[in-house]
Amino acid sequence: MEGAAGWTPRSRFASSVVHAINGFLPYSRYIAAGRTRKRERAGEGEIDCLVRDWMATDLNPAVQMVRTVNQSAKAVYAFNTFNANAGLAVRTNVSSVGPRSANDSQSVTKRDLLATDEDPTPCRIGTLMVLDSLISTVQRNEREHLVTKILSLVDIACYLGVAASAAGEVALVFEREGYIPVADVARKLGCHQRTLERRLREEGLTAEALRTATRLIRATSRLRSTESLTSIALDEGFSDQAHMSRAFRASCGMSPSIIRSLA
Repeated sequence: MEGAAGWTPRSRFASSVVHAINGFLPYSRYIAAGRTRKRERAGEGEIDCLVRDWMATDLNPAVQMVRTVNQSAKAVYAFNTFNANAGLAVRTNVSSVGPRSANDSQSVTKRDLLATDEDPTPCRIGTLMVLDSLISTVQRNEREHLVTKILSLVDIACYLGVAASAAGEVALVFEREGYIPVADVARKLGCHQRTLERRLREEGLTAEALRTATRLIRATSRLRSTESLTSIALDEGFSDQAHMSRAFRASCGMSPSIIRSLA
């Protein structure tokens, strides 16, 4: 749907940043996408390609942490934990990691619809394809003994070919410098703050959004360590641990301690 509306690499990057902060698409858009694919009679293969393409740029802390594990059972546990804690309109509980389809009752043990709209078949398929994508990554980690990194905004900017954009350059500064004032970022990039903010608005972003997303991603990466949550929060620019917890809950519906348990 986004592609049909003229989605560009820059707007896709902006969407990844926003979703890292705010979590999920509104349920109405989820349903609209499902209905559109249903009218188009999209098959599982097409939906799988769409899901995997989006997952390549998904910076959700929960998704990021699942990508780092190396056992399928842990991926299923993480998926179920996410569904149980996040503010989703549809909650899915999965009990197996074998081949799945929309009608595979052995894979999906429970799917609760917490909204009044229908739950189109493409939406159900898409949910399972998300899990399939994660499990594929986890199985590769296990098979090839990989240590998967937490993706940064710069990684996604490079993947989408927008590293040289204003947003890509600002993301790089925040990744290197941490939580610094926007005025300092502008000086490092050799321009006035108002000029920088105007260029970012043209790309659908703000410096504060990029700073907030970078802060969450840096904190997510450090949750794999034994550092205290308080130390991580203060180092990454949160006012305290409670502030960091609120940010994580807004992003993925889960507290930093639960995210840490997924690792």
